[in-house]
Amino acid sequence: MQKFAFSEGRRGQLSVIAVATVFILVATVLARLVAVSINTLTTTADAIDDGRARHATAGALQSLRKQLGATLRDNAYWDDAFEQINSDARVDWTVENWGSTTADYPLYDTAIVVDSHNLPVIAYRNGMPMDVPPRQFFNSFEPLLNAARRAGSSDPVPVHFAHSSAGTALIGAAAIQPFERDPSSKPEDFYVLVFAKHITPQVVAEVSENVNIAGLSLDAYPIPGRLEAMLTDVIGNRVAVFTWPSEAPGTKSYAMVRGDLQAAGAVLALFLCGIGAAGAVTVRNLKASESRSRYKALHDALTGLLNRAGLLESIARESAEANSNDVDIKLHFIDLDGFKAVNDAWGHSVGDDLIVAVAHRLTGALPENAVIARLGGDEFGVVTIENPLLLPAFDVGHQIQVALATVFEIGGRTIEIGASVGVAISPSGKVETGELIRRADIALYRAKDIGRGVIVEFEDSFDDDTNRRAALEAQLRTTLTNGGIDVSFQPLIDARSGAICGVEALARWVTEGGDRIGPDVFIPLAERSGLIDLLGMQVLKKSLEAAASWPDISLAVNVSPLQLKNPRFVKQVTDALALARFDPSRLSIELTEGVLISNPGQARRAIDGLKAAGIKIALDDFGSGFASIGTLRQFGFDRMKVDRSLIVALDHDQNAGAVLHATIALANSLDIPVTAEGIETEAQAQVLRVSGCEALQGYLFSKPISAEQLTDAYFASSGCGRHEDQSAA
Repeated sequence: MQKFAFSEGRRGQLSVIAVATVFILVATVLARLVAVSINTLTTTADAIDDGRARHATAGALQSLRKQLGATLRDNAYWDDAFEQINSDARVDWTVENWGSTTADYPLYDTAIVVDSHNLPVIAYRNGMPMDVPPRQFFNSFEPLLNAARRAGSSDPVPVHFAHSSAGTALIGAAAIQPFERDPSSKPEDFYVLVFAKHITPQVVAEVSENVNIAGLSLDAYPIPGRLEAMLTDVIGNRVAVFTWPSEAPGTKSYAMVRGDLQAAGAVLALFLCGIGAAGAVTVRNLKASESRSRYKALHDALTGLLNRAGLLESIARESAEANSNDVDIKLHFIDLDGFKAVNDAWGHSVGDDLIVAVAHRLTGALPENAVIARLGGDEFGVVTIENPLLLPAFDVGHQIQVALATVFEIGGRTIEIGASVGVAISPSGKVETGELIRRADIALYRAKDIGRGVIVEFEDSFDDDTNRRAALEAQLRTTLTNGGIDVSFQPLIDARSGAICGVEALARWVTEGGDRIGPDVFIPLAERSGLIDLLGMQVLKKSLEAAASWPDISLAVNVSPLQLKNPRFVKQVTDALALARFDPSRLSIELTEGVLISNPGQARRAIDGLKAAGIKIALDDFGSGFASIGTLRQFGFDRMKVDRSLIVALDHDQNAGAVLHATIALANSLDIPVTAEGIETEAQAQVLRVSGCEALQGYLFSKPISAEQLTDAYFASSGCGRHEDQSAA
């Protein structure tokens, strides 16, 4: 019995040991599985967060490059900049527009302009001239300039990082060129604009906040144990690295629950559930963090609308769906009319409030499925989907204009603006995104060119028009280079004696092919292409040379408002007078009232300079716009020309005579001589004589004629003379 009892006890002990061993083995295996699972969860969570951080940092660096690239493109691909940089005023103009802004502009602290030999025209940093040559201050400076000149007008602007004497900088360069580059131009002849922004601790802090990464720092070399994002220069060499510590959310989550897990080690199921719950929370937090970063990357901070990147992504997504559903994508580009005046009058704070109000107005007025984006500045974009087989409920472009035409109440101010809209359509989403944006951009440019409050839908003929304008511009450039612009002269007749008392010079252009191009075409073309200074001075010099043969009569020459923007305009005129040995008192410069309203300070300086030289100033087309008595008094005009519309109205408007008489009486009361243009009948001439007009001009007396014809008429006329105050308007 004892043996049996011993055996039973032994077997019992063995069973207990076996069970315990099995239990220990099972527990060990389970513990091992749990440990492996914990390690897998923590490692995976850490890796996901590290990947998110690397992606966010790379996106932030790309955003910095895009911002600087967009700023460079806006400043370099600019007709006015191209005109000024190729003028004698380039240094003053570039210092005012780019050099001085480096003192406090948020997107760049350094501005450099180099000529075709890569020699600096200006080099400013933090609002002051640089005391070190740019190529010594920045590494890889020459390769960056070469990359800028190689870039086409549709290529991305080269923006990279570089070592500088002041540390690490984001630097980009773009060739200064017209918005529409002349195909015959040579990139190596262009000036190049360079902007740089140094990566200061403040910039690093902003990037850290924007991408939600703590401990971000800028270092010269990678640091073991820290995550990194490489900053490279234009030739691919490392400049610096962003480094930051891994957040290790999985490891931190495990650390938070480790005590509880150890206390509940026997309850493996609960342990596994706890790990599962912790993993789920970690993954959810990571997804939420990634979602926030993505939202920031695709949305405008001011309005909450999509930004340009968000719009591009939406168009690409909608294009795929449109192709599947056989519907059309319609892209509307919107430019606010009158927004610049709001900024100028009340400041950027009110302008920002207006932008937000516009965003709300568009959101409330357009269909829920419309994609609305702010593209930057005062430009917006709207994408809608339309079925080509169904008539839309309303026209989106018209709805946009109606929504924005209602006045805005901002800070107690009543603000009225409008909108110009350019529209491009992608049938079945087949037009590539970049091409669709180009078409909408061209349509918007055409709408702004026509005038305020216009909707223009892109047509294939627009590209033909653009090509024709480019060809005509090339012809005009060649003609001006060869001095081929002709000048005709229309006589001005003394209202009392009937003698020729002055002439007005009128530009004429006949192409090599024999086509006559009207001044209503080639003068705006010259203004848009930066040729107006050359055209204006060519007309002035030819007019002075011809008028030297008519010593007793005055000469009137029209001037474009853009010529007054040239700070050297007054000197150019006086130099031309000196070269021609022409009496300044015989010359009258004619200005339209538009320049007085758009930039009165600039007009004031130019007029004062001309009058100081003895040149007379005439106000052209009075009665066609908004010029007032105050305008006449303020600028001290020597003569006023009555607009032709007031003379034409005599034939069909019974009140026209009274209006015309009152206009001339107003000028006479201010001791301003009056010239009337566009006279075609003797009846019109008689009314003007009776009303007190001093000089008459029009087809009744003579059409525009050549200098030779005018010379014959001048010497054939009798009683030719001029009054002391007559200056031919």
